[in-house]
Amino acid sequence: MKKIAVVFALFASILVPTQAQAAQTGFIGGPLINLDSPASIHIALSNFPTKGGLYVMECAEGAAGVRPTICNAAVQLWVSNDATATFKPTADIVFKPTATFTGADCTVVKCGIFLRYDHTVPNDLTEDQFIALTFKAGTSAVPTLASDEITATLNGAVLSNKVPLKLAYRAPAVLAATSKAGAALTYASLAPACALSDLKITALKGSGFCDIAVTSAGTATAAGITAHFPLELTLGTQTIGTVSASSTKKVKLPATTNFGETVTYLGTGSCTTTKNIVSAKKGTCTIVAGARGATDLYSPFNKRFVIKVK
Repeated sequence: MKKIAVVFALFASILVPTQAQAAQTGFIGGPLINLDSPASIHIALSNFPTKGGLYVMECAEGAAGVRPTICNAAVQLWVSNDATATFKPTADIVFKPTATFTGADCTVVKCGIFLRYDHTVPNDLTEDQFIALTFKAGTSAVPTLASDEITATLNGAVLSNKVPLKLAYRAPAVLAATSKAGAALTYASLAPACALSDLKITALKGSGFCDIAVTSAGTATAAGITAHFPLELTLGTQTIGTVSASSTKKVKLPATTNFGETVTYLGTGSCTTTKNIVSAKKGTCTIVAGARGATDLYSPFNKRFVIKVK
């Protein structure tokens, strides 16, 4: 009987589950049944998608066609070519699920490894797949603490863990978060495109996504948890400050934008421009200003100013 059990375990570990057949990523891993807690599962992924990275999660199985909502945040892995990811796609990925976690006893309910796209592709379900796990009975006690709840805002706008909030390149952004249980919070940016310092987030690119992680240490009445808040990065907006003209003297206009791009001017009507110097007479002065943009950072600047010169 022991030989049969070993053969079955090996066979189960190399099967790709039926839920995964629509996904691009191939999963090979084991052991998957009759596990101790915590378990140590070695995973190899093949045909890894180029569209984004993947989260490897332990979750209780959700309703058919619905992503699981009860998951073990403490063991979640991020698999990506990003330098800050937990594992690279080509690595021997070691996943350590537990028999119980807040909201689920996997010796009673069906739990498994849940693969899904990461924060860079938040609404794409095509890589969702659920690989069932089983644990030995009595491996651990069911936690009695409910998970803490974290709410967060960016510049006063409520952050969601499902729908990314937009953040422009180099735009001022201040993060604020609270723990429902009053627990101490720690913060991290899990993508190099966003810098985080003293709750100030700076987008270092004008395209792509960032993942801001807020972790509750937990309290005597609430279990710790990590909340992930995706941000969608957009092109920065160039500005040049005040543009004015006078009938009595020449006026120097801003030579560069807020991002250091050289501004060109064209004056018509009652004014003329030479480089960034405007000479105006009485009447209506129209000044067209422009500056080039930078790919994946900020948009070109184009603006028309109409000034009444007295």
